[in-house]
Amino acid sequence: MKKVKLEHDVPVSVIWYDNLDSRSFKNFSRPNWSELINRLAIPQINNNKYVRGVAVYGDIADSNDYKKYRSDDNVKYRDVIVLDYDEISDLKALNEAIKSELEGVAWFWHSTYSHHTDSPRIRLFIPLNEHISADDYRKYSKVIAYKIGHKVDGGSYQPSRAMALPVIKDNSHIFLKAYNDAAILGVERLKEWSKDFKESSKPLNVQFGQRRNAEYWKSIAFGVGKGGRNSSLASLIGHLLNHRVNEYIIYSFALMWGQSCTPPMKEKEINTTFQSILKKHYSN
Repeated sequence: MKKVKLEHDVPVSVIWYDNLDSRSFKNFSRPNWSELINRLAIPQINNNKYVRGVAVYGDIADSNDYKKYRSDDNVKYRDVIVLDYDEISDLKALNEAIKSELEGVAWFWHSTYSHHTDSPRIRLFIPLNEHISADDYRKYSKVIAYKIGHKVDGGSYQPSRAMALPVIKDNSHIFLKAYNDAAILGVERLKEWSKDFKESSKPLNVQFGQRRNAEYWKSIAFGVGKGGRNSSLASLIGHLLNHRVNEYIIYSFALMWGQSCTPPMKEKEINTTFQSILKKHYSN
Protein backbone atom coordinates (compact mmCIF):
# COMPACT_ATOMS: atom_id res chain seq x y z
CA MET A 1 0.00 0.00 0.00
CA LYS A 2 1.21 3.49 -0.87
CA LYS A 3 2.17 5.46 2.22
CA VAL A 4 -0.06 8.42 3.07
CA LYS A 5 1.79 11.75 3.07
CA LEU A 6 0.05 14.78 4.51
CA GLU A 7 0.52 18.49 4.07
CA HIS A 8 -1.14 19.09 7.45
CA ASP A 9 0.35 17.11 10.31
CA VAL A 10 0.52 17.22 14.09
CA PRO A 11 1.90 15.01 16.90
CA VAL A 12 -0.79 12.95 18.63
CA SER A 13 -0.72 10.82 21.77
CA VAL A 14 -1.47 7.09 21.85
CA ILE A 15 -1.54 4.70 24.81
CA TRP A 16 -1.34 1.07 23.69
CA TYR A 17 -2.83 -1.72 25.81
CA ASP A 18 -2.55 -5.48 25.30
CA ASN A 19 -6.31 -5.97 25.71
CA LEU A 20 -9.43 -4.44 27.26
CA ASP A 21 -8.10 -4.97 30.78
CA SER A 22 -7.45 -1.49 32.20
CA ARG A 23 -4.21 -2.77 33.75
CA SER A 24 -2.71 -4.09 30.50
CA PHE A 25 -0.63 -1.00 29.60
CA LYS A 26 1.99 -1.74 26.95
CA ASN A 27 3.40 1.49 25.58
CA PHE A 28 2.92 5.25 25.20
CA SER A 29 3.93 7.01 22.00
CA ARG A 30 3.69 10.38 20.25
CA PRO A 31 3.49 9.65 16.52
CA ASN A 32 2.60 12.25 13.95
CA TRP A 33 -0.99 12.15 12.72
CA SER A 34 0.24 10.88 9.34
CA GLU A 35 2.11 8.00 11.04
CA LEU A 36 -1.02 7.03 12.95
CA ILE A 37 -3.11 7.04 9.76
CA ASN A 38 -0.59 4.78 8.03
CA ARG A 39 -0.69 2.36 10.93
CA LEU A 40 -4.49 2.31 11.08
CA ALA A 41 -4.83 2.01 7.30
CA ILE A 42 -3.51 -1.57 7.20
CA PRO A 43 -5.65 -4.18 8.99
CA GLN A 44 -4.35 -7.47 10.38
CA ILE A 45 -6.13 -10.69 9.42
CA ASN A 46 -7.24 -12.65 12.47
CA ASN A 47 -10.35 -14.17 14.06
CA ASN A 48 -9.55 -12.35 17.30
CA LYS A 49 -10.84 -8.78 17.17
CA TYR A 50 -8.36 -7.70 19.86
CA VAL A 51 -5.26 -9.49 18.57
CA ARG A 52 -3.48 -6.15 18.01
CA GLY A 53 -4.56 -4.78 21.36
CA VAL A 54 -6.47 -1.56 22.00
CA ALA A 55 -5.59 2.13 22.21
CA VAL A 56 -6.64 5.37 23.86
CA TYR A 57 -5.80 8.54 21.94
CA GLY A 58 -4.47 10.87 24.62
CA ASP A 59 -2.70 10.32 27.93
CA ILE A 60 -3.73 8.70 31.21
CA ALA A 61 -2.15 9.07 34.64
CA ASP A 62 -0.79 6.19 36.69
CA SER A 63 -2.82 4.79 39.58
CA ASN A 64 -1.33 3.68 42.89
CA ASP A 65 -0.87 0.14 41.62
CA TYR A 66 -0.81 0.25 37.82
CA LYS A 67 0.85 2.33 35.12
CA LYS A 68 -1.60 4.24 32.87
CA TYR A 69 -4.53 2.57 34.61
CA ARG A 70 -7.48 3.20 32.31
CA SER A 71 -10.39 5.09 33.93
CA ASP A 72 -12.18 8.35 33.21
CA ASP A 73 -10.82 9.89 36.42
CA ASN A 74 -7.25 9.19 35.31
CA VAL A 75 -7.50 10.83 31.88
CA LYS A 76 -4.92 13.64 31.67
CA TYR A 77 -5.95 14.78 28.22
CA ARG A 78 -7.23 13.72 24.80
CA ASP A 79 -5.93 15.03 21.47
CA VAL A 80 -7.90 12.87 19.03
CA ILE A 81 -11.70 12.61 19.04
CA VAL A 82 -12.93 9.15 18.01
CA LEU A 83 -16.53 8.32 17.06
CA ASP A 84 -17.94 4.85 16.36
CA TYR A 85 -20.79 4.47 13.88
CA ASP A 86 -22.30 1.01 14.37
CA GLU A 87 -25.85 1.52 13.06
CA ILE A 88 -25.40 2.95 9.57
CA SER A 89 -28.39 2.90 7.25
CA ASP A 90 -26.52 4.55 4.36
CA LEU A 91 -22.71 4.62 4.38
CA LYS A 92 -22.56 6.87 1.34
CA ALA A 93 -24.78 9.44 3.08
CA LEU A 94 -22.66 9.28 6.25
CA ASN A 95 -19.45 9.72 4.27
CA GLU A 96 -20.94 12.70 2.43
CA ALA A 97 -22.03 14.22 5.76
CA ILE A 98 -18.51 13.80 7.16
CA LYS A 99 -16.97 15.41 4.07
CA SER A 100 -19.48 18.25 4.10
CA GLU A 101 -19.67 19.02 7.83
CA LEU A 102 -15.95 18.53 8.48
CA GLU A 103 -14.83 20.27 5.32
CA GLY A 104 -11.61 22.14 5.97
CA VAL A 105 -10.46 19.99 8.92
CA ALA A 106 -8.41 16.78 9.07
CA TRP A 107 -10.09 13.42 9.63
CA PHE A 108 -9.68 9.71 8.92
CA TRP A 109 -12.07 6.77 9.10
CA HIS A 110 -11.82 3.03 8.62
CA SER A 111 -14.29 0.17 8.67
CA THR A 112 -14.28 -1.93 11.85
CA TYR A 113 -14.20 -5.67 12.60
CA SER A 114 -17.95 -6.36 12.26
CA HIS A 115 -18.36 -4.31 9.08
CA HIS A 116 -20.38 -5.87 6.25
CA THR A 117 -21.66 -4.33 3.04
CA ASP A 118 -25.26 -4.68 4.24
CA SER A 119 -24.39 -3.60 7.79
CA PRO A 120 -21.63 -0.97 7.63
CA ARG A 121 -19.57 0.05 10.65
CA ILE A 122 -16.85 2.67 10.74
CA ARG A 123 -14.62 4.49 13.22
CA LEU A 124 -13.93 8.20 12.66
CA PHE A 125 -10.81 9.97 13.98
CA ILE A 126 -10.45 13.77 14.23
CA PRO A 127 -7.04 15.05 15.47
CA LEU A 128 -6.87 18.23 17.55
CA ASN A 129 -4.17 20.90 17.59
CA GLU A 130 -4.13 21.00 21.41
CA HIS A 131 -4.91 18.84 24.41
CA ILE A 132 -8.42 18.83 25.90
CA SER A 133 -9.63 17.61 29.29
CA ALA A 134 -11.88 14.60 29.88
CA ASP A 135 -14.89 16.87 30.41
CA ASP A 136 -14.16 18.79 27.21
CA TYR A 137 -13.79 15.50 25.36
CA ARG A 138 -17.30 14.49 26.42
CA LYS A 139 -18.62 17.87 25.33
CA TYR A 140 -16.82 18.25 22.01
CA SER A 141 -17.29 14.64 20.88
CA LYS A 142 -21.05 15.23 21.19
CA VAL A 143 -20.74 18.53 19.31
CA ILE A 144 -19.03 16.81 16.37
CA ALA A 145 -21.52 13.94 16.42
CA TYR A 146 -24.37 16.45 16.31
CA LYS A 147 -22.72 18.37 13.49
CA ILE A 148 -22.35 15.25 11.34
CA GLY A 149 -25.92 14.30 12.16
CA HIS A 150 -25.78 10.48 12.13
CA LYS A 151 -26.31 8.11 15.05
CA VAL A 152 -23.14 7.47 17.07
CA ASP A 153 -22.36 4.72 19.57
CA GLY A 154 -22.78 6.54 22.89
CA GLY A 155 -19.66 4.87 24.27
CA SER A 156 -17.64 7.12 21.97
CA TYR A 157 -18.18 9.98 24.41
CA GLN A 158 -16.29 8.16 27.20
CA PRO A 159 -12.85 9.80 27.61
CA SER A 160 -11.04 6.60 28.64
CA ARG A 161 -12.67 4.27 26.14
CA ALA A 162 -10.14 1.97 24.47
CA MET A 163 -10.56 1.22 20.76
CA ALA A 164 -9.46 -1.97 19.00
CA LEU A 165 -6.93 -1.59 16.21
CA PRO A 166 -8.02 -2.57 12.67
CA VAL A 167 -8.52 -6.32 12.21
CA ILE A 168 -10.45 -8.27 9.55
CA LYS A 169 -11.47 -11.94 9.80
CA ASP A 170 -10.08 -12.98 6.40
CA ASN A 171 -9.27 -11.68 2.94
CA SER A 172 -12.91 -11.94 1.87
CA HIS A 173 -13.85 -9.17 4.31
CA ILE A 174 -13.80 -5.65 2.91
CA PHE A 175 -11.69 -2.99 4.63
CA LEU A 176 -12.62 0.59 3.79
CA LYS A 177 -10.83 3.82 4.66
CA ALA A 178 -10.89 7.51 3.79
CA TYR A 179 -9.08 10.62 4.95
CA ASN A 180 -9.03 14.38 4.53
CA ASP A 181 -5.73 16.27 4.43
CA ALA A 182 -6.74 19.64 5.84
CA ALA A 183 -6.12 21.95 8.78
CA ILE A 184 -5.98 20.33 12.22
CA LEU A 185 -9.13 21.10 14.19
CA GLY A 186 -8.75 23.67 16.97
CA VAL A 187 -10.70 24.33 20.14
CA GLU A 188 -11.82 27.78 18.97
CA ARG A 189 -13.71 26.24 16.08
CA LEU A 190 -15.17 23.60 18.41
CA LYS A 191 -16.44 26.40 20.63
CA GLU A 192 -18.18 27.96 17.63
CA TRP A 193 -19.75 24.65 16.67
CA SER A 194 -20.91 24.09 20.25
CA LYS A 195 -23.17 27.16 20.01
CA ASP A 196 -25.33 25.35 17.44
CA PHE A 197 -25.30 22.22 19.61
CA LYS A 198 -26.49 24.13 22.69
CA GLU A 199 -29.34 25.68 20.69
CA SER A 200 -30.43 22.26 19.41
CA SER A 201 -30.33 20.78 22.93
CA LYS A 202 -33.18 22.94 24.20
CA PRO A 203 -35.98 20.57 25.32
CA LEU A 204 -38.89 20.02 22.98
CA ASN A 205 -42.25 20.69 24.60
CA VAL A 206 -44.15 17.57 23.55
CA GLN A 207 -46.93 16.09 25.66
CA PHE A 208 -47.36 12.38 25.07
CA GLY A 209 -50.92 11.19 24.97
CA GLN A 210 -52.19 14.62 23.93
CA ARG A 211 -55.15 14.09 21.61
CA ARG A 212 -55.06 15.80 18.22
CA ASN A 213 -57.93 15.99 15.77
CA ALA A 214 -57.83 15.01 12.10
CA GLU A 215 -57.47 18.62 10.98
CA TYR A 216 -54.24 19.01 12.95
CA TRP A 217 -52.64 15.92 11.39
CA LYS A 218 -53.85 16.98 7.94
CA SER A 219 -52.26 20.41 8.39
CA ILE A 220 -48.78 19.03 9.11
CA ALA A 221 -48.81 15.71 7.22
CA PHE A 222 -47.02 17.03 4.13
CA GLY A 223 -44.53 19.39 5.77
CA VAL A 224 -44.67 22.82 7.38
CA GLY A 225 -42.87 26.14 7.12
CA LYS A 226 -39.93 27.46 9.12
CA GLY A 227 -40.72 28.04 12.77
CA GLY A 228 -42.87 24.97 13.35
CA ARG A 229 -40.80 22.20 11.83
CA ASN A 230 -39.22 20.69 14.97
CA SER A 231 -42.38 20.76 17.07
CA SER A 232 -44.51 19.33 14.23
CA LEU A 233 -41.98 16.58 13.57
CA ALA A 234 -41.86 15.80 17.29
CA SER A 235 -45.66 15.45 17.33
CA LEU A 236 -45.61 13.11 14.34
CA ILE A 237 -42.85 10.93 15.79
CA GLY A 238 -44.61 10.74 19.16
CA HIS A 239 -47.91 9.88 17.47
CA LEU A 240 -46.35 7.03 15.48
CA LEU A 241 -44.46 5.69 18.52
CA ASN A 242 -47.69 5.65 20.52
CA HIS A 243 -49.24 3.54 17.76
CA ARG A 244 -46.30 1.11 17.95
CA VAL A 245 -44.95 1.77 14.48
CA ASN A 246 -41.48 0.29 13.95
CA GLU A 247 -38.70 2.78 14.80
CA TYR A 248 -36.93 2.33 11.46
CA ILE A 249 -40.13 3.08 9.57
CA ILE A 250 -40.67 6.18 11.71
CA TYR A 251 -37.12 7.35 11.10
CA SER A 252 -37.36 6.90 7.32
CA PHE A 253 -40.68 8.77 7.36
CA ALA A 254 -39.10 11.57 9.40
CA LEU A 255 -36.30 11.96 6.85
CA MET A 256 -38.78 12.18 3.96
CA TRP A 257 -41.12 14.48 5.89
CA GLY A 258 -38.24 16.83 6.69
CA GLN A 259 -37.51 17.22 2.99
CA SER A 260 -41.14 18.26 2.41
CA CYS A 261 -40.79 21.27 4.71
CA THR A 262 -40.04 24.82 3.57
CA PRO A 263 -37.11 25.14 3.79
CA PRO A 264 -36.15 21.42 4.03
CA MET A 265 -34.78 20.28 7.39
CA LYS A 266 -31.15 19.24 7.72
CA GLU A 267 -30.62 15.58 8.52
CA LYS A 268 -28.86 16.43 11.77
CA GLU A 269 -31.92 18.41 12.92
CA ILE A 270 -34.15 15.43 12.16
CA ASN A 271 -31.78 13.07 13.99
CA THR A 272 -31.71 15.29 17.07
CA THR A 273 -35.51 15.53 17.21
CA PHE A 274 -35.93 11.80 16.57
CA GLN A 275 -33.48 10.80 19.31
CA SER A 276 -35.00 13.28 21.77
CA ILE A 277 -38.56 12.00 21.27
CA LEU A 278 -37.44 8.36 21.25
CA LYS A 279 -35.69 8.84 24.59
CA LYS A 280 -38.70 10.63 26.06
CA HIS A 281 -41.06 7.92 24.78
CA TYR A 282 -39.15 5.10 26.47
CA SER A 283 -38.68 7.02 29.71
CA ASN A 284 -42.45 7.50 30.15
